[in-house]
Amino acid sequence: MDAQRGIARRMVIGLPPGGLDAAFERDFAQYPPAGVIVFARDFADLAALRRLTARLRDLARPRRIFIAMDEEGGWVSQLAGHLPVPPNAALLARGAAGDDVRWAHRLTGARLRALGLDWNLAPVADVHSETRNPVIGPRSFGRDPDVVARLVGEAVTGLREGGVATCLKHFPGHGDTALDSHHAHPVAHADRATLERRELAPFRANLDAHAVMTAHVTYPALDPAQPATFSRAVTDGLLRGALGFRGVAITDALEMKGATGALSPFEAARRALEAGCDLLLFAFWSDEVRRTRLALARALVEGGVQRAAFDAARERLAAFDRAVAPPAAADLEAPLDDLTPPGAVARLEAIAERGLVVRGTLPPAAARLPLRVHEPEFKHGPSLAQALAALGVPLAGPDGPALDVHAVASRVPLAPDETARLAAAAAAAPVVLVGLQADAFLDDVPGAALALSASDATPLTRGVVARRLAALLRPA
Repeated sequence: MDAQRGIARRMVIGLPPGGLDAAFERDFAQYPPAGVIVFARDFADLAALRRLTARLRDLARPRRIFIAMDEEGGWVSQLAGHLPVPPNAALLARGAAGDDVRWAHRLTGARLRALGLDWNLAPVADVHSETRNPVIGPRSFGRDPDVVARLVGEAVTGLREGGVATCLKHFPGHGDTALDSHHAHPVAHADRATLERRELAPFRANLDAHAVMTAHVTYPALDPAQPATFSRAVTDGLLRGALGFRGVAITDALEMKGATGALSPFEAARRALEAGCDLLLFAFWSDEVRRTRLALARALVEGGVQRAAFDAARERLAAFDRAVAPPAAADLEAPLDDLTPPGAVARLEAIAERGLVVRGTLPPAAARLPLRVHEPEFKHGPSLAQALAALGVPLAGPDGPALDVHAVASRVPLAPDETARLAAAAAAAPVVLVGLQADAFLDDVPGAALALSASDATPLTRGVVARRLAALLRPA
């Protein structure tokens, strides 16, 4: 096999920012990758997504490629602007009844398959052990390792039933970090016994997943010198050796600062391959990725990449190819309106409603005031203010008496000055606080008259929050 084609088959790549152009299509057809990752930025609507996935498969023929998506639901969803999606794992865990987690993931898997995708880079298997974690937070099923392990198992089963491959992330755990590996290099200082008991439990319980994604995090108790993505002790020694995982190991995106730091993309990719990672994930296509592929091919031929480590992945990748069939014509002919079956929205709303956590009671006089809603992180869909107005809740203008509602959808913990500002507002008058993503700040502002934790900011959850607030604000 041509070395550059062999390296391409070890890469999962993003798409050009301007769409598929002639140069990219020529390169893609000549060096088809193992897979492609599609983001919301790559398609305008669901029909365009179907056309995109079909075109990518046509370009790769006769090679099979996986077409993947980060579709966790909630904060990490590429479909949220087009479909009502399940909420963040934290809210799903709190509100699930019966087989709701399995059902929600089966719904997600079936949708992806009908749109031409066959691999979901989910579920998150991290335990939310650091409450100030800026990157995992409500993406995790919770703090209890046994609960997380059980719900991850239900998610894996549901995605399989929906017809897509699965991926546990981020091994050996990203929940105990106070830094975001997209922008920095986190270090998790838990000892080996704690890691075994806490972080590793959800992975150990779900080794039947098709793939595991490595974390760009250093664990001194496992390897003091290298982040997990570059650590043979973690990938080969712990994941494959001690735990016995037989599936595919894929890196988190190698553009992330937690991986590269001062390293070139080539050096980061080389280290990941030699550590035992089977697939290299690049979230963005660029000339740099193409040059990295060429440099890795040269290094493979010249001995700069260990051939034994490279060849060890072949059978794992072949088994992965066999594990999930690509979408069939019948999958791709389903009407787009059928992607949300009857009763699905009501079931998702019921999950969100059960998962809301409310603390406190408003004084009757405050409950009768019009609302002034502050929602600085609002991005798409109806805002909380719009959802409340649609329910007939009076809204105040910028001046005059009002009950202030602070809806915080920040993905990262609030800065101390922001928390202090909310605490001062709560001390001065009755206020309502709503946590729509990372909501540890609610515990830091105990003086709020009413606090509501939703742990999710999807339009569907905003609507549920609006209805709950409307009910709480109606005068007795």
